[in-house]
Amino acid sequence: MIRKSEAPLERYFSALESIAASVDGRSVSEVAQSCDLPVATAHRLLQNLQHAGLVVSSGSKRRNYRLGRRLLRLLHAGSDTAWLTISVQPILDKLANEIADTCYLARLVGHEVVSVAWAAPRDGLRGYVVPGHTLAPHVAASAKAILAFQPQTIVDKALSGPLPKLTARTKTKRKDIDKDYRTVRENGYATCWDEMEVGLGAIAMPIHLPEIGVIYSLGTAGLIDRLTRRPVTETVALLRAALEPMTRALRNREPVDEPEAKSRIRERLAMRPADSPARRVQ
Repeated sequence: MIRKSEAPLERYFSALESIAASVDGRSVSEVAQSCDLPVATAHRLLQNLQHAGLVVSSGSKRRNYRLGRRLLRLLHAGSDTAWLTISVQPILDKLANEIADTCYLARLVGHEVVSVAWAAPRDGLRGYVVPGHTLAPHVAASAKAILAFQPQTIVDKALSGPLPKLTARTKTKRKDIDKDYRTVRENGYATCWDEMEVGLGAIAMPIHLPEIGVIYSLGTAGLIDRLTRRPVTETVALLRAALEPMTRALRNREPVDEPEAKSRIRERLAMRPADSPARRVQ
């Protein structure tokens, strides 16, 4: 029988738990001490974890190890959507009232982009952006805003399935989609005008999380006539102003205790439609 503390996988988990418990990271000797391991064994474990992208080293003379980007992205991708919704809801509510249209948050899960939270302005529902809906990678603004910043392997998987031509403006050729992604990186935001359904549009911005990269996007969607009543640059500015509090909420993982936000979440869950234009145009 192998004791739990001696199991190879348990040692790796113990090392990760030790690093995660530290704000500034841990050195090899600190990991060895906290995990009750020889320094040479701890060093070998950390080297393997670093090679896999699960931890990163400071690179200084006194090497401190912190959780790596690959692991942090995995933790976000698998995080509880209830926590996520409550954390970001007040920000989405405020933004929806400022823009006067539906606003939403999307997240990368594997190679798919999924909507996870939404808000509508106080003066009436503009449309539904239902959490859990997978967004088309070649047309949805929120999907473009995320996929434009992913490694080629993820982009290839995302675009490997059918890419239906939904309107005359839908791009289905890979070179055109890649060009769209380049434009997103250059402009700092993505758009969807008449690409999924005539008359419907969306604007979305990538959310750059330190040490993680882009796995979330923040967007607004609705009728093009309504979205373009103000210059696109103004809407982009409103979205950009919401990025800092949104980033803080996503990084801190501390739910906002706001009864009104929780109440609105329950209302939306109770009134999900089977389908709607605003949901499709994300």
